[in-house]
Amino acid sequence: MPTKRARDEDEDNGRPRPRRRRRGTLSRHFGGRIDPFTSAILVFPLFLTYQLGILSRGGRGQNGVDFVTRSLIELCERDLGNYLLILGGLCVAYLAIVVILRRSGSFSPRAFLPVLLEATFYATTMGTLILFALQRFLDFAPGLAIAGGLLPVDVLVIAAGAGLHEELIFRLIGMGGLGWLLAGITGRRRAWIAALILSSLIFSMAHHVGPAGEPFTYDAFVYRSLAGVFFAIVYQIRGFAVAAWTHALYDVYVLSLG
Repeated sequence: MPTKRARDEDEDNGRPRPRRRRRGTLSRHFGGRIDPFTSAILVFPLFLTYQLGILSRGGRGQNGVDFVTRSLIELCERDLGNYLLILGGLCVAYLAIVVILRRSGSFSPRAFLPVLLEATFYATTMGTLILFALQRFLDFAPGLAIAGGLLPVDVLVIAAGAGLHEELIFRLIGMGGLGWLLAGITGRRRAWIAALILSSLIFSMAHHVGPAGEPFTYDAFVYRSLAGVFFAIVYQIRGFAVAAWTHALYDVYVLSLG
């Protein structure tokens, strides 16, 4: 191993030190769980798609657990001009942050591609795996209330809202909050398992609550509970961005079939 003096002599002779190889986009993506700040950058397109879709559809299609838009509307005093001003300001701030992070080497727009590819894989295989498990071990197939005849823009808006807001409420806040509260009582691992199960059951039941909720059926409840478990595992292992995009793309897949 060369000594410091030898390395200094190499530089004096005009031979630069070998540079450490930079990790590629894919190796960085799969190198661990995506951190919350990067996740926020990666899911902003879902937020923008949903907001523009809600505006273009006159407020129709708002997700049942979308407290963000309701808070923004109240903040803007229900004035469309103020709402558009805030939305435009968020877009400008987002682009500025992406440019700054790209120049500093902290983030690259190419990071979107592996997230979308990974989420697409999970989204297209999740339903098949859950249906196989239900038919193989419980001998039933769920009948979900899926609205037919939706326009492509409706599908995109509904899916973006579900992916962003349902993962925000049931995984980031629900599962994360429950896990944090229970960790001091049961230990970290048991708390995580309990939070995963409870948040998945609440996620499933929420689809049957309220005026827009569908009639309760045992089959649909079990199916969505298992879907919630799947989303929760993706969230815990890969982070919020992958879970949100997986949920959104899964809904695009299912609603397009409907």
